[in-house]
Amino acid sequence: MTAENAWNNDTSGDNTQAEQDETVRLDSGDAEAEIPGKFAVSIILRSGPKKGAEYTLNRGRTVIGRGTGADIILEDRSVSRMHASIEYIKPKFMLKDLGSMNGTRMEGKSVKETELTRGDKFQIGDIVIEFVLMEKPGESVYVIE
Repeated sequence: MTAENAWNNDTSGDNTQAEQDETVRLDSGDAEAEIPGKFAVSIILRSGPKKGAEYTLNRGRTVIGRGTGADIILEDRSVSRMHASIEYIKPKFMLKDLGSMNGTRMEGKSVKETELTRGDKFQIGDIVIEFVLMEKPGESVYVIE
């Protein structure tokens, strides 16, 4: 029996596998695979235990949450394991709540899905996050001859 089969056949009552299964990435068919190189995108935590931390976004879909399946992990009990995502859906960036317990808010209002623009601040659980978006003017592709 392989280690993988032993893991799957374990009936000791440990729910670790089930919990990990619940935190697998949620697929979004609309999001682009990567953010185009003409954009520099990040988020900055404006409150919470990691206040001031900045996270660069380069994939078309970034999941924010408390669980190990999230791309950006926020260690705060008010944040769900898979709380929200930021997705690049041509030509805009979208903030989506992923069915979180404490909700996602923008300007004090609960949102399920909303467009993000440069400088927008939103709240996940008790943590305030700023969306940073910069266009790189004249970004070009280098050709090696």
